[in-house]
Amino acid sequence: MPKEVDSRFVSPDDPILVKKAGAIPSDAITSEETKQLVEELLGVAYGEQEDRKKPVLVGLAAPQVGMSKRIILVDVGADGHGGVSDLRAYINPEITWMSGEQDEWYEGCFSTAQVAGVVERPRKIKVKAFTVDGEEVEEEHTGYVARIFQHEVEHLDGMEFVSHITDDEKLHWVEDDEYPKYRDEETWRNWPNKCPREEWEKIKGIKK
Repeated sequence: MPKEVDSRFVSPDDPILVKKAGAIPSDAITSEETKQLVEELLGVAYGEQEDRKKPVLVGLAAPQVGMSKRIILVDVGADGHGGVSDLRAYINPEITWMSGEQDEWYEGCFSTAQVAGVVERPRKIKVKAFTVDGEEVEEEHTGYVARIFQHEVEHLDGMEFVSHITDDEKLHWVEDDEYPKYRDEETWRNWPNKCPREEWEKIKGIKK
């Protein structure tokens, strides 16, 4: 995940990140206000690119940019190695099923500063949500895309991926220029630079 932080992102210690986001009322899903919120999110996801062919993010949740609303973006073509292709908006997303089979993979986030880590999650999920046109969709996703959905929906519930990591060896500190190696070469599997739990708590404002 690219780590150049857009100025619209709230700081990692912002209270909105640990607050449950509000659902979009059914009669407001297709409203101009909701469409504008989605456009703002897409603007962050695509950065300064003029054409929207390749987002710079594989996922984004509204609270990350200061909107306590249940809206996420997920690139359903992401592969976990920088490949992206199909960014979609989901309103009031709900994960309705998770497989018992689990996978481990790296996760990072604009809302956790330089902190990344290895997280075990269900390999397959089913999700239900609404599109900006008010269509209810039900989809099944596997692997990395399923992971993105879980990561972003948790943002809507005031959770972050670090809460899943109990082994401090799997909690990492990754500088901006190290991300391609961390991600593409899968060096996250044995990353030498750890993030002490105390440092994470300082970033979140839990400890001064």
